[in-house]
Amino acid sequence: MTDTNKKSLSKTITWYISHLTVATSVAFIVTKSIRISAILASAEIAWEAVLFYSHERAWAKWGKRIK
Repeated sequence: MTDTNKKSLSKTITWYISHLTVATSVAFIVTKSIRISAILASAEIAWEAVLFYSHERAWAKWGKRIK
């Protein structure tokens, strides 16, 4: 059984929220600037969300071939 598009999207959103928190925290520790931290974390998270969703869909389609 493979994940549905809806499940993959839900997993992407929850990952996005979790990772945004971590990325913002790390960026703040390094930069000491809320503004810069938010910008860096948002850019990184936006790109990662697209990659994560694509990765999930690829595994749903081709992952079943791996035994």
